[in-house]
Amino acid sequence: MKHTYFLHQLFVVFTLLFAAGSNLALAEPPLQLFYFERIPYSVSDSRGNVSGLVASPAANALKKAGIQFQWKKMPFKRQLETIKYNKKRACGIGWFKNPEREKFTRFTNAIYQDKPSITISKKGNHIVSQHNDIVSLFKDRSIKLLIKDGFSYGAYIDEQIQKQSPETVAVVSSTNVQMLQTLLAGRADYFFASKEEAEHIITEAGYSVSQFHLQEYDDIPLGNRRYIGCSQQVEPELIDRINQALKQ
Repeated sequence: MKHTYFLHQLFVVFTLLFAAGSNLALAEPPLQLFYFERIPYSVSDSRGNVSGLVASPAANALKKAGIQFQWKKMPFKRQLETIKYNKKRACGIGWFKNPEREKFTRFTNAIYQDKPSITISKKGNHIVSQHNDIVSLFKDRSIKLLIKDGFSYGAYIDEQIQKQSPETVAVVSSTNVQMLQTLLAGRADYFFASKEEAEHIITEAGYSVSQFHLQEYDDIPLGNRRYIGCSQQVEPELIDRINQALKQ
């Protein structure tokens, strides 16, 4: 009788251990959510919380979908490489969608739509300011566009860069301060920024808005949509859950 009772207890213990192990195996590991500091899109605080025009809707959607996630601060170019080569189960927030990225990225539905992009140039650079559309701007070989290597400026601007081949100065990794310093030093003439962040870029770098010229263009359409872009390790089912949460 004692032997039978012992075997029963042993069976119960193994059953509980197996169940616990199964639950651990089935538990969804936290999704890494990449961001970089970019006012007003994604800004972190002292407690590690991240908020902003793209950070807040992304975080809210994941919470509504019941998806655990961890914020991970990472320069954009590293985000792109990490997701392109499928190194982690991770997503980047606020990405533009383009044909090249769609080859290796699983995109959610849009989380934000920008206002039309504008250019920032040095105050007094009348060659830049005389252009009313970017086709004309790009055809002007006397001025140079400052671009970040691997960065997308949205479908229309990316397409016109390919078509018109403007004179460019490319930088691999550059802060907003360095970008503005490049303009002030005359090594480049202008760069693109979203209307939402243009003044933040200048003031956060310690400059006055009066030192620069912010210009809108007639041919740039309503701003580009921004998405959450994920690696192939992120399951399609998870993307569906995020999209359902974005509808709510």
